[in-house]
Amino acid sequence: MPLVVLGEVRTCLLPSAAALARAEAGELLALMPGRAVRWRERPGSLGISPTTAVGVDCDLPLGEDTARIVGTVATSIALTGGRVLQSSAYTRILRAAERRRQTWSHYINQKGVTEAITRIPDRETAGNAFAETYLTQPPRAEHLDLASISERQLARVRADPRLDQNPPVQAGTTRLRWAARIGGSAGPAATLHLDDDTVRSVRLLLRDESDIAAAQRFCEDLAAHDWLLTVLADALDEADRYPPHSRERMDILAPALEHLTGLWMPGAHTPPVLRALWKDFQNDPGFTKQWTTLAGRLRDNIAVGTLHALRHKVFDADW
Repeated sequence: MPLVVLGEVRTCLLPSAAALARAEAGELLALMPGRAVRWRERPGSLGISPTTAVGVDCDLPLGEDTARIVGTVATSIALTGGRVLQSSAYTRILRAAERRRQTWSHYINQKGVTEAITRIPDRETAGNAFAETYLTQPPRAEHLDLASISERQLARVRADPRLDQNPPVQAGTTRLRWAARIGGSAGPAATLHLDDDTVRSVRLLLRDESDIAAAQRFCEDLAAHDWLLTVLADALDEADRYPPHSRERMDILAPALEHLTGLWMPGAHTPPVLRALWKDFQNDPGFTKQWTTLAGRLRDNIAVGTLHALRHKVFDADW
């Protein structure tokens, strides 16, 4: 059983003017020859690339100390609704059976598993220390850096020559860091913390080791919806810089309404074993309540601007 599972999800808008259909998405996500892209069509499309592994031999903060870990980080790319692009990286931290480094063949056969080969405290103490330092301290050059691994994977896909680099909405990238512990009958449970404008931290308690894959998918689903909230709020803030009935304002708000509002489906792509976690997030901080408020403001602003344009003929005829 792992001491802890550490993960990172980066979320952004696909740099493409049009949403990708299944065939196009499959070509983009096929990171490995001969490996199929996983795909769901209902209730909204979701494509997930084959999982790849990145070898690591580095330190991992353990409270005020560090532990040397060796193994692999599992990485994958997801595309939701043909629009929302995500890069995910995670690894399970195990206590090594022997306190010495094995050959790479030992580690490469365990995708997404790293072993601590230095002396560490008991399981409970070590797991908590790994989780808290990972979620609260920026990594140093010699430390495990899931953020950089995830970012490299994302940059590789975003630079694909098949993408026209002309997204309909100007949107930034968000990061969601997560740490999961196995708690037996105490789970499942999750808490979300907004660290700053773009970074979020999630602490998970799972009932069983078999729920780890579901935890990764839950965090990706959560990250996608947090990103949608962030982008819509940012679009409204940006639009407020311009006069109420200006064309600049409508040029910001209309694409967000057209391309993003149909993507809101919290929990739709979370495995059943962890779907109940969404109930807590719907109550506090109230994800859908906030989304409904933002989307309503968006529609109201566009409606008022359109009515003003019709009445006063401010915009060009092609508007």
